[in-house]
This record gives sequence, structure tokens and C-alpha cells, in this order.
Amino acid sequence: MQIKYNIIPKSKVRFCLDTYSIEKALEVLESSGYRCIPVLSDDEKTFKGNIYAQLIYQALWRGSADIKEPVTTLLQDTDVFIQERASFFRIFSSIKKYPYLAVTDELGHFTGILTHANVMGILEDSWGIKKGNHTMTISTQEYQGALSAIMAKIKDYTSIYSMMTLDNESTFFRRVIITLPKDMPEEKLSQLIRHLEDEGFRVSDVEQI
Repeated sequence: MQIKYNIIPKSKVRFCLDTYSIEKALEVLESSGYRCIPVLSDDEKTFKGNIYAQLIYQALWRGSADIKEPVTTLLQDTDVFIQERASFFRIFSSIKKYPYLAVTDELGHFTGILTHANVMGILEDSWGIKKGNHTMTISTQEYQGALSAIMAKIKDYTSIYSMMTLDNESTFFRRVIITLPKDMPEEKLSQLIRHLEDEGFRVSDVEQI
């Protein structure tokens, strides 16, 4: 999955230019209501880094920066960006450390940002939260073919919107979370649960979305 279609586009992003003074950057930050915004080159093409409101306040209070100095003196995260064709899995661990990730195209031009809300939207879509009706947590001993067996049993009753496995580090035990479609009747769901448990799987949790 590429993330280029899930970003906030540049046209909707508040940003500063690297020619701004700290004073002007702070005005943009405060008017935006965000704690951090991108800084771009004067031609608005190249991502230069991020500027944080808290860092500006600290620098001014400590006297380590003057409000008339260029904003570039307080730049952070200058190398924290991803290409818009990057896979979702490659950026998942990176975004945990930052409020967002700047996104660039193949020419290195800034195209937007990927926020935590964007990531949650991608996860909600991949888990089938909007289209699903029930999530089912199935516990199984770890052995070759266990996942295939679970999927085969479920497909006898209904389609699968999404599947996620937990405990992937375990060599003995694994949990599988399945999202089922909205048109799954309660009676059929109960039959499926009984079938799975008769086959040696444990359905530990069933939740309606």
C-alpha cells in the first residue's frame, strides 16, 4: 500500500518559508493553532525541516535566539521526510516519534504531510471497520497451516473483510482477529463459532463494531 493518496496535500498545509524571521514564523504558528509546521524553501518546493512553537518560546526565554533571526536557526527534523510512493509499513514506525511526516515526490518536491490521523484512517480501512459488523478473536496453537485452516472454516460461512495476527513472536500460540461483513446474521455467526471451536480453535472474543 502506497501512502500518496492518504496524505494532507500541500494546498491544505500551513507552512513557513526559510526566509522568514523567527518572529514571522511564530505569527504563522500561533495563527495556525498547531505546535509544529513545516518550513519550505523560498520557492515553496523543498522541505527544509520543522519549526516548533515550544522551541521558539524556549529559545526566546533563554535568550539563545533573537526574534529577528532567521527561522532556520531553530530548524528541527531536517531529514524527517518520506517519498509519496513509500509503503505504509516502512513509515509506520517512523511516525510514532513525530507529529507528522513531510512527504515529497520523486523530484524531491514537498507534496504534503502524513499525520497520525491519516495513519489511523488507513488502519481503520484495512481492518474493515466501516464495512464490517463483527470482529472475532480466535486463539490457536502455532503450527503450519493454522491460518489457512481458520480461513477455510470461515469461508464456509461468509467472506472475510480483514485479518490481523497477534503474538507473531510466539512459537506456540497465536491470536487472529477477523473482521466479518455487515450481512452476517447472528444465527450464522453462532454456527461459525461452534464450528471453529469444534475444530479445536478457541473464540475468545466477539465484538460488534
